[in-house]
Amino acid sequence: MKKLYWVSAVVILFLIIISSTASASTLNVGSTAKYKTIQSAVNAAKDGDTIKVAYGTYKENVKIDKGLSIIGTKYPKINGFYYHGGGTINGFTLQKDGISSNYAGGYGSIIRNNYFNNCGIYLGGGASSDVAIMNNQITGGAIYLYDTHEQTITGNTISNSKCGLYVGDMASIPTVSKNTFKNCKTAVYFYGWEQSPGQLNTFTGNKYINDKINIGWGMKTLDKL
Repeated sequence: MKKLYWVSAVVILFLIIISSTASASTLNVGSTAKYKTIQSAVNAAKDGDTIKVAYGTYKENVKIDKGLSIIGTKYPKINGFYYHGGGTINGFTLQKDGISSNYAGGYGSIIRNNYFNNCGIYLGGGASSDVAIMNNQITGGAIYLYDTHEQTITGNTISNSKCGLYVGDMASIPTVSKNTFKNCKTAVYFYGWEQSPGQLNTFTGNKYINDKINIGWGMKTLDKL
């Protein structure tokens, strides 16, 4: 009897695993796909789904309210993404609003392999913590952190910006490695922190090229730099 019970339990667990794996779907977006807009695909998707976006221009600021992987083909152009959930954003050209979250979501998300033109990444609040920002090209924009923790920022190139990385009030010093800051007025700025290079033990292997100020400290808001 005990053996039968154990075998039944194993079978049930196996069926649950197979069912959860099978339930993840891929939704396609494009002019000839089922979904014409990214937002309509997000609305139809479930947690764990993947959305693949064909090349094109999408004049949307997409609200992501669940855990999804959103992957672009050949860097489709989009206004922006707003995290109210989480997940991965990979392979887009952002040209207006960038990627943002304001005390709403993004925890544990991955932002990688995107191009930002005159916009950037703006994350605020504990719900936007533990985000990996990797291998992005940001021109004329910033990575802005406010009241967030445990961010990993690596392999990005930020150029021609007023400020490349802004660590705002109540934000912990993130892990920042192997980034390039080029032609920025201020490459990295810490708001409200005391000027102590010893605090920068999470900064390794970054390059500063033709920046007016490599690392700054003080009480200036981003718009005053």
